[in-house]
Order: sequence, then C-alpha cells, then structure tokens
Amino acid sequence: MTLINQLVEKGILDKEKATTLEFEIRETGKREEEVILERRLCDENFLFDLKSKNLKIPLKEIVASEVPLETLGMIPEETAKHYQMIPLIRKDKALEVGMVYPENLKAQEALKFLARQGPFTYQVFLITPTTFSNLLKQYRTLRREVGRALEELETEFKEEKVEVRPRTAAEFERLAEEAPITKIVAVILRHAVEGSASDVHIEPTREKLRIRFRLLGILHSSIFLPLRTHPAVVARIKILSNLKIDETRIPQDGRFSTQINGGSIDFRVSTFPTTLGEKVAIRVLDPTIGLKTFGELGLEKRNLEVVKQAIKRPYGLILASGPTGCGKTTTLYAILQVLNK
Repeated sequence: MTLINQLVEKGILDKEKATTLEFEIRETGKREEEVILERRLCDENFLFDLKSKNLKIPLKEIVASEVPLETLGMIPEETAKHYQMIPLIRKDKALEVGMVYPENLKAQEALKFLARQGPFTYQVFLITPTTFSNLLKQYRTLRREVGRALEELETEFKEEKVEVRPRTAAEFERLAEEAPITKIVAVILRHAVEGSASDVHIEPTREKLRIRFRLLGILHSSIFLPLRTHPAVVARIKILSNLKIDETRIPQDGRFSTQINGGSIDFRVSTFPTTLGEKVAIRVLDPTIGLKTFGELGLEKRNLEVVKQAIKRPYGLILASGPTGCGKTTTLYAILQVLNK
C-alpha cells in the first residue's frame, strides 16, 4: 500500500486530493514522500514512521555529532549526495548506513559495490530527509578547517608578513613554513586519508587553486583555494618531498611519510609545469591496508568465476585497464596470490 493510500485510510487525505497527488507524481517523476512533504500534508517523522513499517526497516534518529568524521570516509560525498545514503556508525568492519530511499535499487547496488570494495558488512536504517541534510553537512568540515587557516593566511597577507609572489628559494621556504600553509596542507592530506582517496590533485586554474580527490577512480572537486596560495601550497609539498622548491620549469618526483590518525602514511609526489603554474599529483599509500584477496576485489560472482577460469589457462593474456587509482595493481597482485599457492 502506498503512503498516499495510508494517509487516506487515516483520514489525513481525502480521495480527491489523493488522486491529484498521484497525478502530480506521475507527471513530475517525483517520489510520493517529496510531494507529501512539499505540500506539508503531515509531519516528516510521522510519514517516515509509516514508511519504516511498510519496508520493515528501522527508522533511526541520530545527530551529526554522533557520526565520527573518519566514518564518513566509508562513503564518498558525491555518492552520498546522489543516492541520499550516509554512513552512521562503524564497529570494526560492520557499518550502519542511513538511507532516505532504501527501496532505490540503484542505491542498493552502489552500496553493495562499496561494501565489496571496503570490504565491510552493513545494516541499513531508514532516515528522514532532514536527518540526511544535517549529516551531510559533516562533509563540509574539510572546507571549514581550510577556511579557518585561510583566514589566518589572509590576515598575514594584509599585514605583509607573507610575500605573495616569492622570488628566491629562501622566500619560497619561508612562505611554505608559515603556520596557516602547513595547516592547510595537513588538513588536505588528512582528509584524503580519512576519505579513502587514492590520489590528491592540486591544480591552478585561471581564478582558483583547485583541490581534487580521486575516489574509486573518479576525480571529485573538494575545495577551491585563493590562487595566491598556490606558490605556498606547492612549496610546502616540495619541502616535505625533498624537492627543489625554486625549480618550477621541469617535472619533479619525490615522496614523504607523515603520521595521520596514529598511523604512518606514505605519499608519492609528482609536480608538472603548466602555463598556469605547477600542478601536483599525490598518490596516497597507506601501509596499514593489506593486499586484498581475490574474493575481496569487488567483482560480481559471475565475473569472479570468469577471471578464475581465465587465470587457470596455460596461455593467453589478461589485460587490466582503467583510470588511475581504480585498482589495476591490486587486481594483479590478487591474481598472483592465487597463482603462487
């Protein structure tokens, strides 16, 4: 029984109004929950309590402060927004996931894929749109933390404590060691690790300095910094990587390690000159994450069997292709583990 029919049964809607709503849903493609709440026909909690009973999925009330920031990294922000689902509580490898529309088959498939990639097990809870909106704001912590550091940096720019366009190696180094810059870079790296990003891309555009994280092979724009911070941010990363900070005309490669959330994380750095300034690509290498087994690759059962049969053959070629950070090397290592048994 639809939610609209249940509201009619309870005397909240008359049949004529219900028919009008059903027509609107068909014409607009909106969900019935959206239409009911837009018309303010009943309380949100009341409506989702009905939905909870229909789907036999518990309705969960939770406030943003109860969701640890590191838990949010289990589901990327773009995925959370698109499917209106969000991680709530994590206990070891078990995750509670809040969904506004758990009946959405595409959302279910996306969650299954993320769980196989994790890997983690999960239990779904129904949450209201208001709860989801409040929890989604937690993803903005990165922007807030960087924003505070930028305010400090802007103050120093105004007070002329920081050289906006450094010209010498000494000026580059002094700029890179300023507290706001070190904080900005530290926050970017920490959120890359907590968000399970495989890469960080720092790219100057004509107007802003763009920071993008690669999640499951796809680059997502995370924050935009003032363009004037570009020399300082790049110089800070070069210092960490033991690269020449005043060399901006040729590509450079380096690496460094740092402590994040109690663990040592390795970062592989590549710089590349462009007409707009140097780009920086950082590969995140977390030694605490062990190699995945063949069964943990996230392949569907049918595809898993196809690959299993292929690697048993004494001839032929298996081609692993895909974008940076999608798991090509991880897949090949998992196959080698099977062959080495």
